[in-house]
Amino acid sequence: MTVRETEAHQYRLGSPLASIAGIAEATLQRNDLDEEVATRLRAIRDLALDALASAEKGRKPDSGGSPQA
Repeated sequence: MTVRETEAHQYRLGSPLASIAGIAEATLQRNDLDEEVATRLRAIRDLALDALASAEKGRKPDSGGSPQA
């Protein structure tokens, strides 16, 4: 399991962003991917994980409540 896979498992199941990250990671395990496709999948996975991390920071109780728009 990669670091990114471990990070993805830290988030709540059923989250659309976690699903995107998980699907991208699973697809990256294929040996027959074109390098351009793999590069794009890594970018999608990383963006989803970054968005999840930002969302999790906004939900922490010590952040002063709900995030502001």
